Amino acid sequence: MTDSELIAKFEDDFGKLVRNREQVPMDKLRTTYKKSYDALVTVITEFADWFADRYLQTMIDSWPRHERDVAGNEWMERRINVILDQENQPGGLREQWRAALIDRLDKEEYQRLVWQRYELLEKKVFDPYWQRHNRWRGEPGNRWIFNDIIQRFWLPPGKNENYPDGAWINSKFEVYATSWPPSIGPDPVKEGIVE
Repeated sequence: MTDSELIAKFEDDFGKLVRNREQVPMDKLRTTYKKSYDALVTVITEFADWFADRYLQTMIDSWPRHERDVAGNEWMERRINVILDQENQPGGLREQWRAALIDRLDKEEYQRLVWQRYELLEKKVFDPYWQRHNRWRGEPGNRWIFNDIIQRFWLPPGKNENYPDGAWINSKFEVYATSWPPSIGPDPVKEGIVE
């Protein structure tokens, strides 16, 4: 099955679960219809996990990496695995999104929890990795933050009305991206004076 077909099947299965829960008392679902009800819950739970993992892997694969930063890349993979292991424990996000779909029939909550897991990894893993590749460059009086992964400079907020929150640009002021702004602190060099 293609991803689109899997998503369509999930929508059908989830709709069936909602209808069953609205029309049949829970005690009957757990006794008279136990086998088919449990099978439906299993299929939905498996899809929920597949989609969340697929989404997360797609997003993580889009993170730029510095190919020569072997230690940093290995650190990032280890941190990802540690956090995912924690979130797969009882009470973690995996259990929470399953409960959102199965117990509360709430797809919006499920989607928020899937996004929350990505945000957690972005904040605790990618952002520290990204920030270690940002540095101040240039002559006193004309200094810019430079990222050595994407080889771009940070255009600070307010410098271009089309990018009010800032943007990564090349030396021709062509915009590359607006995500992942630097947070490395103020320039330690001001007009040739080291603070």
